[in-house]
Amino acid sequence: MNNRLSLLMFATATGFLTLGCSQTNIPFLSQTSEATQENQSEELSDNQTADLKWLYYADPRADANLAIQKQDFRLLAFAGRATSFPGIDNESSALQQQCGYRLLANSGDALRSEKELSLRKQLYQYAVTYNLLVATACQKSYQ
Repeated sequence: MNNRLSLLMFATATGFLTLGCSQTNIPFLSQTSEATQENQSEELSDNQTADLKWLYYADPRADANLAIQKQDFRLLAFAGRATSFPGIDNESSALQQQCGYRLLANSGDALRSEKELSLRKQLYQYAVTYNLLVATACQKSYQ
């Protein structure tokens, strides 16, 4: 009985130590070289670019029409220092309250490459076309 209790206490202590060590937060990047950090930054940039490759095949008119059929009148917004609504100028606050909005992924202020800039321009044009169609339908539905 005493051996079982000792074994159980040992197993419990080992489990707690393992759990505690696995949740230790060591700042990994501070221990890496500048070259490694640059490579990781490039990988992050490539991942962001990959996330926007759907734009190559996107049809904002078809997507807007599908959203309108579903009565989803949310506008597309860019998430920068200030939220912006491509294609919607002075009316954005009224439309934002009336129709709602959703933030576009990878639409922040930071750009790391020419490829990202090109894709961001495509994303902006997509949002302009989409927002103009959806905003018109939203306004009609609330009149």
